[in-house]
Amino acid sequence: MKSTIGKKPAPGPEGRTAKAARASASAAIGSAPIKPRMEDVQAKTALAVLEQFRLIFRSAKKHFHWVQERTGVTGAQLWVLAEVRRNPGIRVTELARAMAVHQTTASNLIERLVREKMIKRERSEVDQRVVNLRLTRKGSEAVASAPLPLEGVLPDALKSLSLDELDELHRRLDKLARLLKVRDVGGKRIPLAEM
Repeated sequence: MKSTIGKKPAPGPEGRTAKAARASASAAIGSAPIKPRMEDVQAKTALAVLEQFRLIFRSAKKHFHWVQERTGVTGAQLWVLAEVRRNPGIRVTELARAMAVHQTTASNLIERLVREKMIKRERSEVDQRVVNLRLTRKGSEAVASAPLPLEGVLPDALKSLSLDELDELHRRLDKLARLLKVRDVGGKRIPLAEM
């Protein structure tokens, strides 16, 4: 029988000594990535999305400010001028539809531009009840000096998305809007520049 005095213990069942196994386990615990909790990931992502909303609205606001400095009209008024330039003789109902605003909102915007002598109203020769809108020289000059895009950076960016992307965005934002504790549905028909 051989003596085992002074000799190292035999390796364990996995071929390692107990001390080596403990060191390996300790290292594995220390180097294992800590998995974040789902609630933390969700909260962090929600904040990242909130930052995106802030960036979008701040960028739109900055553009409106630039428009007003260059032209003397608001972003919504410039959009009206741009639509009238694109469609000379457009009617108020058509303008409201083109801007996705309430007809009263469109009428108020037009009224201000008429007072500023940027738009003129003309009665239709066929039907005197129908009022057509046209730019004056002053209105044309305002549009010509305005920074692009004339309808605003957000509507312009949205038009750059594909139909599939717009459908997906519409569905997601509709769900988000329904989750709001306070909802002002009337806000859907107010131009962003007027908020």
